[in-house]
Amino acid sequence: MKKIKIAIIILICLCLLAIPFKDQIKNYIVFYYGKIMNIGRRINNTNCKDCDVLFRDGINAHEKAYKREGIKAQKTDEDLIQLNKKNVLKEIESNEFYILRDLTHSQPLLLPKAIDFIDQLSILYKQKCTEKNIDYLRYEITSGSRSKESVKKLREESTVAIENSPHLKGKTFDMSWRAFGDNKEQLKLFTSALSELKNQNKCFVKFERNGCLHITVN
Repeated sequence: MKKIKIAIIILICLCLLAIPFKDQIKNYIVFYYGKIMNIGRRINNTNCKDCDVLFRDGINAHEKAYKREGIKAQKTDEDLIQLNKKNVLKEIESNEFYILRDLTHSQPLLLPKAIDFIDQLSILYKQKCTEKNIDYLRYEITSGSRSKESVKKLREESTVAIENSPHLKGKTFDMSWRAFGDNKEQLKLFTSALSELKNQNKCFVKFERNGCLHITVN
């Protein structure tokens, strides 16, 4: 018991001594945590090793696409739902081609043009699987349209989220390349299909190391 009390006293003393150096300590923690996370990312990126070469469209490219057409940024999620009721936006639903994940910072809604693009992508990907005699694996859509309200909430949780998000315009969605797991052949065929449509100027794609492909329909 005496040893425990001594240990507690020593711990309190160390904490008090560390207070003047709290900022430096915080920086060290952030630095080394970042290094560990980057190592993990490099390991997890191996399945999509060509993605950072194939899909390098920056924010400016995505902005060009939605400036030509797209909805006006909506204030709340309820405003997006109202656009769906007016048939301006269409709902994304899980089907034989893809799985819609539970969305936390977006609505499963897109412009009809974006829905049509997803259909084209799915069909092309399935054709490639058939040609290679490989089982079709459904891909996962992880985000749809966002409101200013949902973008604000996301920015409070993520340092990489931007205020002028392409997701505000109804033509941008994310899909998870990491969800393919160890199914490297299916992922390769999916990215091949997406790259083919990108080369036809039908979309812009940004590879994100958090596990997503950020896609804006052109």
